[in-house]
Amino acid sequence: MNSRKYFFSNLTALKKLLLIASPLITVLLSMKQALMGLVALIIIDLITGIRRNHKEWGIGFKPHKLLFWRAIKSYLLRKTWKKAYEYGLGIIVVVIFETFIIGSTSVEVLEGKLFTISELAVVVPSVIEVWSIFENIEAETGKNFLKKMNLLLNGKIKVLMSLLKPSSKQDGI
Repeated sequence: MNSRKYFFSNLTALKKLLLIASPLITVLLSMKQALMGLVALIIIDLITGIRRNHKEWGIGFKPHKLLFWRAIKSYLLRKTWKKAYEYGLGIIVVVIFETFIIGSTSVEVLEGKLFTISELAVVVPSVIEVWSIFENIEAETGKNFLKKMNLLLNGKIKVLMSLLKPSSKQDGI
């Protein structure tokens, strides 16, 4: 009993902060792969959005030309970073809520697939980004492969896909 009192009485402010933050850090590290996947999807969405914008403006893919770089607007790039920031903030809030308030809870989304609420907080923006990538490809090529694959998808995923509305313009360019 005295050892516990001694341990907690001799903690510095930094050690107390790290002790409180360790469950949050543990959950985020366990989701490292999913978070890296989300980052990759945001980057791919940014690139396909730039290509989409260049096609709409009639500018070819010529990175060695100045016109190619002038067509990329910084305020639209900032919208992509803002979107990534909001995704990250939302994920951290959900992780804190799940870790400290309700505990680890599994939800069955697909038949036989269990996800924690924190994992779902990463899956939802990932689905949005995948949809946006395919919208960008559709604007550039006229074909949306994701809509054609709809016949092969599970019923619950079909419902999710029908709820997603197409955006008016890509915000990553």
